[in-house]
Amino acid sequence: MDSAERGFSEHFVFVTGRLAEPFLRRLLPDLATSYDFQYTVAVMPITIAGLMSVPWIAERLKVPPETTRVFLPGRCSGDPHELEAKLGIPVERGPNDLHELPAYFRRRHRPCLPQDEYSLRIVAVVKDAADLPLPTLLDLADRLVADGADAVGLWHEDREPRPQLARTIKALHSHGHKVWVRTLEISTWRAAIAAGADFLEPPLEVPENLLPQTKLVIEPHLPGTWEGVEETLQLLGRIGQPTILKQSLVPVGLGFTQSMLRSVEARHIWPEISLALDLCSVLFHSAADAGPLLLLLLGFAQEIGARWILTTQEVNTARTSVRECDVIRRMIHCAHRYRVSLRSLDSSLAMLRDHAITNGDEEYWRELREQVRDSSPRLFVKANQLCAWAFGQELQSSDPYELFEAISDAAKEAGRQLDPDTAFYLGYELCKATIARHLGKNYCQDEALHWGLHTVAEPSPRQRRIRRLARRRPVKGCSETEKTAHS
Repeated sequence: MDSAERGFSEHFVFVTGRLAEPFLRRLLPDLATSYDFQYTVAVMPITIAGLMSVPWIAERLKVPPETTRVFLPGRCSGDPHELEAKLGIPVERGPNDLHELPAYFRRRHRPCLPQDEYSLRIVAVVKDAADLPLPTLLDLADRLVADGADAVGLWHEDREPRPQLARTIKALHSHGHKVWVRTLEISTWRAAIAAGADFLEPPLEVPENLLPQTKLVIEPHLPGTWEGVEETLQLLGRIGQPTILKQSLVPVGLGFTQSMLRSVEARHIWPEISLALDLCSVLFHSAADAGPLLLLLLGFAQEIGARWILTTQEVNTARTSVRECDVIRRMIHCAHRYRVSLRSLDSSLAMLRDHAITNGDEEYWRELREQVRDSSPRLFVKANQLCAWAFGQELQSSDPYELFEAISDAAKEAGRQLDPDTAFYLGYELCKATIARHLGKNYCQDEALHWGLHTVAEPSPRQRRIRRLARRRPVKGCSETEKTAHS
């Protein structure tokens, strides 16, 4: 039974630290009115909320009996389900930054999210696949399918016989993979048919002895025309052979627009035939990151009703294109189904620049500065400047070397000295801050920069400290197991 059926709104408990408490209290009244909930702010005995862990919170948190959900700071470590099991109510990890809380609640209350629904299928093309050692190809295919590929494409554009292709197809089938074959050599064709390839692109004429489950992929005999397509479709229709019509998109500057218009035309002429769009040529001939290109190309494919897209990872700018296509097809399916903007769905494709910059207002910075008690250096990116609060001084510069020198001078004036570990740490963090400043990304000290779906989490300072102590711990003469055995 939800809160509306019970006759009262939800009661949320927001867990925070002393530093973020004032700003959180300013945000919550408007959010509570907009989203119909009551709330309690649970201020833990710690300055920085991001330093908390779930076990630490579990020992100290007391919630009102009317509580229906607990929100933890996004940066606190540990598994929220542990606290959930103790309290017996849902526990949710909120956003990393308090400025993101309004957007976080908007996302929670929207009617749709990209899930496991999609209509586009992905073929990951491997050119000259038969030239790869079989173990290498199988490992590559496993990774492509794990990233989201529905079939592995084996491409051979030359006319050299590939007698090992049949063995390759059977090996891929043994790993549970679908296989899409394109070759211009007749004997290799026959081998692919005999091995039971799932999708086949014939050279020109329709091959004989096709297996019933094989889907034939046809293209016009002459690029830029529909020559031979209608006749082939009629023949295959008479024999009941499953068919896919493939349209290759041409690189920008070489007929890109016309190839897209022809894809639209194909959907109108043959609406009952599955359409596949080959994006490989566009990716090969575009010296640009694949992600934004794929967003537009898959959006186009979704809107015209295509069912397959072919991509490749054999050009460096598209080295993660299968994973990106897998994310995009879910996003565009959701956007198309619910008629919502992609902007409101997901920011995992904002890889180079962040979706929005949350620098905070002047009141936020003033309150933050007043509450910071310790003198250890804190780094920020504010108003396109690198900033530091260090040893009682507020410092800023557009040059990381100058800012580091200013921090060092401030330490000396305070009678302190930067040890090598701290100097290295500040240098590493200043590198991240400089990248964030140049690219337009959010920077938070001790947190990984956000690279969308390619973000790699960084260990927390506490985790690094534990690892460092473990490395420096002297090796004992015997293990705990040996001690137990001797006793």
